[in-house]
Amino acid sequence: MLRCIICSLIVLAAAFVWTSTTVAETPEMVEEARSMKVLNSISAGDPEALLTVMQENWIPAESGKEEERTNRWSQVTQALTERHAGLEVVGVIADVPHQLMFQTTDPDGIFLTFVFDYESEEPHRILSMSVQAGEPESGINIPEFDLPKGVSLDEALAVFQEWFDDLADQDLFSGTALIAWNGEPIFSGAWGYASKEWSVENKIETRFDLGSINKSFTKIAVGQLINQGKLSLENTIAEIIPDYPNQETAARITVRHLLDHSSGLGDIFTEEFFRSSKSLYRGPRDFFPLFADQPLLFEPGERSQYSNAGFMVLGAVIEAISGVAYDEYVITNIFGPAGMSASGFFANDEIVPDVAVGYTKMVGEDGAQELRNNLLMLPVKGNSAGSAQSTVGDLLKFDNALREHRLLPPAYTNWYFGGAEPETAASNEDASKRVDVATGIAGGAPGVSAVLESDGSLAVIILSNYDSPITEAIARKLFRPLSTFLPSVISDN
Repeated sequence: MLRCIICSLIVLAAAFVWTSTTVAETPEMVEEARSMKVLNSISAGDPEALLTVMQENWIPAESGKEEERTNRWSQVTQALTERHAGLEVVGVIADVPHQLMFQTTDPDGIFLTFVFDYESEEPHRILSMSVQAGEPESGINIPEFDLPKGVSLDEALAVFQEWFDDLADQDLFSGTALIAWNGEPIFSGAWGYASKEWSVENKIETRFDLGSINKSFTKIAVGQLINQGKLSLENTIAEIIPDYPNQETAARITVRHLLDHSSGLGDIFTEEFFRSSKSLYRGPRDFFPLFADQPLLFEPGERSQYSNAGFMVLGAVIEAISGVAYDEYVITNIFGPAGMSASGFFANDEIVPDVAVGYTKMVGEDGAQELRNNLLMLPVKGNSAGSAQSTVGDLLKFDNALREHRLLPPAYTNWYFGGAEPETAASNEDASKRVDVATGIAGGAPGVSAVLESDGSLAVIILSNYDSPITEAIARKLFRPLSTFLPSVISDN
């Protein structure tokens, strides 16, 4: 989703001594950090904090106009935090030197772009910020997907291929795609390079970073443990993790708060994270020093705000209850039953075949846009908030297994899809009935874009090693016309 942050995303429980390794900050890192402080304050719904952040990160007001600007900003901060609390950054565009365009969505699904301009010289303070509805003009421009009337399935498959070929020819897309109907693939393909450095092409078996799709695995793991009677949504962090660094907040935050993003915990992508060696972050507990001792953004249960930190704590909860590392639990209890044999948690410093390198767009020293690999931008290994690696084929297996109650019993499968919490572990619901609830899960980070959109009949799965939200943009173009077309040409029998 982002060039250097947001990884809405991204674990073995290894014990590391916490150290801080500093790295030289580029102008882009400084600019991005300033803007993220602004966006985080807007998301937190705190006008006073936002005003303070703006005063600290903007160029100074003209002499004698400080009070006038503060009064004007007070009105602006109130409006921004009231209208856009809970917004989530889903992408960033860096087409112009000293300008960043942050793509965001709010809890109502409204897409907004925040455009920041910065000083060209140190300390690279913010010159201006503007907000525009929808995707920026310089953002991803995906051509429309049209199927001529009366075409056969074979003819439609040729249209799919041509459409994706065109995206790849324009270098808008690098990755794999799979379209399935009633759980069976009808189209798949691969485009672009898994390694541009070595000219290794993507193939259908290539494994891509999933970003925040991992959060679905985490919720399923929690559901499994609740169904087994080992965990309750009302358990507090303190009850499960007695050595959590901040016992005062641990006693107030429940598993329910963590799952529904209402814990008041913030993000893991803090200034400390960006200044530290990414190899420090391999297990959920390794992230605790980034947020555990920070004040809560709000009282637990007061409201919801997207929290990677909350899901990192859930990973530690799963480890404490199950007695095994988070990745081991998921591989054994989710990937295994689903038949996801190609999926895993492969560290960036391991030699693993068929894992794509992520590529993110940045502005080079000459002001031109260029691709850089993302190996130094993300934690070294996936975790309970994101970044396992998988294939489009394995994600179809995941969707099928979940909808066929092979990962959770029926009552908990319905709970996963947004239904009521089961009153008891036992359920008399029909386990043979395939769930047809429409859902979409996605993940993104620098050089990471993944989406699985499914309604039980049609599934569109796209994985890419380019920046988010390329896969979501493609899925939006495909899903509606396919959901109209396919029932007319494919027999349910």
